[in-house]
Amino acid sequence: MPKERAPKRPKGRKTPQQRRRQGRIITVIIGVLAILSMVALLMLPRMTQTDTTPMVATQEVQKGDVTAYLEVSGTVKSLKTKTYYSPVNAAVKEYAAKAGQAVTVGTTLVSFDTSTLERDNQKASYTRSVTVNTNQDVLDKAAKSRAEADVARGNTRIIQSDIDRFKNYINGLKQAISDRTIQLSQQATVSAAVLRQDQVLETETLSQALEAATQIESLKARDTTYQAEIDSLTISKSQAEFEGDKNTAATIGAQIKNKTKTIEADQILIDQLEEQMGDYAGLPAADIQQMLEGMSAADGSVMDLDTGNAATDAQLAQWQLDLENAQTTLGELQSDLAQEEAKVDAADATDVTAASKKAMEGNNNLAEIDSMSQEEILEKGRRGIKAEFNGIITKAELFPGTEATQGMELVSVASNDDVAVEATVSKYDYGKLKEGQKAQVTIGDNVYQGTVGDISRVAQQNEKGAPIITCEVNIDNPDDGIFLGVEAKVSILTGSEKDVLTVPVEAVNTGKDSTFCYVLDNGVIARREVVAGISSDTQTQIQEGLKEGDLVIPQLTDGLMEGSAAKSMPAESGLEGADGADD
Repeated sequence: MPKERAPKRPKGRKTPQQRRRQGRIITVIIGVLAILSMVALLMLPRMTQTDTTPMVATQEVQKGDVTAYLEVSGTVKSLKTKTYYSPVNAAVKEYAAKAGQAVTVGTTLVSFDTSTLERDNQKASYTRSVTVNTNQDVLDKAAKSRAEADVARGNTRIIQSDIDRFKNYINGLKQAISDRTIQLSQQATVSAAVLRQDQVLETETLSQALEAATQIESLKARDTTYQAEIDSLTISKSQAEFEGDKNTAATIGAQIKNKTKTIEADQILIDQLEEQMGDYAGLPAADIQQMLEGMSAADGSVMDLDTGNAATDAQLAQWQLDLENAQTTLGELQSDLAQEEAKVDAADATDVTAASKKAMEGNNNLAEIDSMSQEEILEKGRRGIKAEFNGIITKAELFPGTEATQGMELVSVASNDDVAVEATVSKYDYGKLKEGQKAQVTIGDNVYQGTVGDISRVAQQNEKGAPIITCEVNIDNPDDGIFLGVEAKVSILTGSEKDVLTVPVEAVNTGKDSTFCYVLDNGVIARREVVAGISSDTQTQIQEGLKEGDLVIPQLTDGLMEGSAAKSMPAESGLEGADGADD
């Protein structure tokens, strides 16, 4: 029998396993497509969105060198001028001087007609002698007073030392007397000590309180007098400082210091004495004296020591005598000290001021001119007036034939070798000035090297009423291009720092209470408090608050502020690029 064959599967039909496998594949495909669709939906807006974060120009904090200059202007002036006066009474023969004219040393400026020179030499000589001797007498007396004052100052130190020593000695005697009195009281008989101990101790306490109160009143009286003297000396010191008399101000200051120390020492002693007075502190000496007299009236007897009478104790009597002698000596020393201090004050009052000395010198010079002999005057007339240094004539107002008289102003010359620029500095900048600073001076088309010289310590007011300070900038290398009275520009080197942190000048902002910079920190604008150092025209030194590599914002774009998000754009790209990024 033939073997049966398995029926064939109809063409195009799949087995259940194939259908399940196909279903799983379709499910996976559908899932993948769904995920891709979701991703596309999420990414599409971001792919089409434009980044609108504003850009801001920044510059890195870097290390570099900073050189600070102070730009000022002023007027060229001469530091050496001389006005020539006529040494004779004669007519001007030749007058070669002309204002603005440059002259060299030895140039004849004025010559005289010497044909009619006359002089009363005897009278002039007498006048000169009187003037010179009178002025010298004033100077000699002032010098003598100063010498006496120097000796007096030394004496005051010695006397003050003696006063301190005697005060300590007196205090020791008082303590010894007190101790001896107590000792005598303790040596009394037992019965007398029991009966009268309280009275003796009270009497002793009152006696000590009386001594302390008397000394306190004396110290307070002296301190009141010293305080009044200090107030007067303080006014005198202020006047001396205002007049620029530093020596007088220092001397008065020393007197004030000494008297103040005495008052302070007295106050310490007063406090100690009042502590010693115990319950009687604050009572006047007169009241304590009445209390003591009352106790004496109640019982006039004194405790016996060896024989029952303390008043006969030899040691106590000797100490009391020593105390009286020491107090007398102390009073004499204090009187001597006052006399020596008065000598110092008198010397200060009679000292000759610089202005008085200058006036005396002028009078002596005039008297010397008047006393010249006829031959000397004639010789001066023949020599005429010659320039003593290279310079420029600043004043020349005479002409040949002018009758010149002795002391008459003839011509003025200002040196063009010793010149400076008198510059003005505002109240905001004068603190930067120091004598010796180097500078560059520009006069017209010429540039010179300069050095800061005298700086005025007294402020003036400009035409707007603002306070200004004047300073002199000496020109180190003058030449023929110097013109007096013209305006000059001065650039003063006020500071230089090497290898320090720097930022652009415009990046440093000054608030009411602080100095700060805006920085871009992790995409956010932040404010940093800083400590700024010196500044040049373009860079400012940063001492604290920033570190190298920080991004500072030289200029904050409108609409941006602290806390705003922003992106960095190098400052070299310019602020126009930052504005364009916002469009």
